[in-house]
Amino acid sequence: LYSPSICINCAKVTDCKAYNFVENKHLQPNINPNPTFTPRDGSPTIHVNIRTNRNNMENEIGRLWSEHVEETRKAKEKASSTNNNVNVNANSSNTDSNSDSSNESSGNQMDEKLVGEESYDFSVKTTYEYDVVACEDFEKDNGCWVRNIPEEIRLANPDFVPT
Repeated sequence: LYSPSICINCAKVTDCKAYNFVENKHLQPNINPNPTFTPRDGSPTIHVNIRTNRNNMENEIGRLWSEHVEETRKAKEKASSTNNNVNVNANSSNTDSNSDSSNESSGNQMDEKLVGEESYDFSVKTTYEYDVVACEDFEKDNGCWVRNIPEEIRLANPDFVPT
């Protein structure tokens, strides 16, 4: 049997180790965190789709650059107010010679490497999708998964329709 949604219509979905594997790979809540059914050797057939997202890369870089400019502006404002507060506190309450040098190095470090609150990863993103497309142990039960949907998914998206 080949189908892109074979598990959601299988009577064994609520106790299947193969389906649990797919849930974990998709970082989804488990319908059963400790399944006991293991499909027979050589089954199921799981297709793995590997996708590299290169769509709209120029737009994405432009968006990230705009965010970076804004974050840098915020960091400069924050650093300016923080440096003023640090200097006031250091002069009024701390006379230890070590604290003077640490405030100086902290100020210099802030001037040398100014970054915002956000970190950006410009690398190409690769995603993996796992789909069970065939299983020797498949027992047809239309809608079994939907009837047993994990509550986390039901609450997060009440109109969710698996495909």
